[in-house]
Amino acid sequence: MALSDRVVVITGATGALGRVVSRSFAAAGARLALTGTQLEALEALADELGLPEGQVLLRAANLTRPDEARAVVEAVVARWGRVDVLLNLAGGWKKSGRLAEVTDAEWDAVLDLNLRTCLNMCRAVLPSMEAQGWGRIVNVGARAALEPGTRQPPYNVAKAAVVALTRSIAADYRRLGVAANVILPSTIDTPANRAVMGNADPSNWVKPEELAATMLFLCSEEGGGLNGAVIPVFGRV
Repeated sequence: MALSDRVVVITGATGALGRVVSRSFAAAGARLALTGTQLEALEALADELGLPEGQVLLRAANLTRPDEARAVVEAVVARWGRVDVLLNLAGGWKKSGRLAEVTDAEWDAVLDLNLRTCLNMCRAVLPSMEAQGWGRIVNVGARAALEPGTRQPPYNVAKAAVVALTRSIAADYRRLGVAANVILPSTIDTPANRAVMGNADPSNWVKPEELAATMLFLCSEEGGGLNGAVIPVFGRV
């Protein structure tokens, strides 16, 4: 799926999923703005991708802060003049306890990581997308948004809110050329998940490459008819 010269911002780029998605979009010809919390990890990813300097921009940021999210987008627009695609991969799972047992600090940490990062980046890119009359936003939720897991209420709520956020964007911006969709994976086959769930069968899990392929389609011209879609990618679990 060709995305030649499209400007693509990827959050959580240095994670296990982010690395695969970055490779897939680089292979499709996109210009990549890669964000994460550690500049050294971003530089290592850029070296691994082997992209020419004009095709990649690295920006370390704490995306739970609105000003840092805006600064990422401002740097991208200053470099390439626009943002075409936003892939919100930043997030993380944490088991916490039953509702009455969860502390305020645990709620804040999980909501910040999974919802506020997504919210801040969506708000930051939408003016550029609206101005050019074209944009694609793909957010990553989780199966827990539809089927809440036990002892993880902050995660369940955060991922359900990502779905509502995505559909709100689709409702407000669909006539302006911006498509926003959300993917809901179940367990992703990553080294971290294999280490934690050593007794499970990872052949049943979702492969990062499957998620990357779904994102490529959603960000293509052909995928523009999908807007506000909630897409389950559950593997065989």
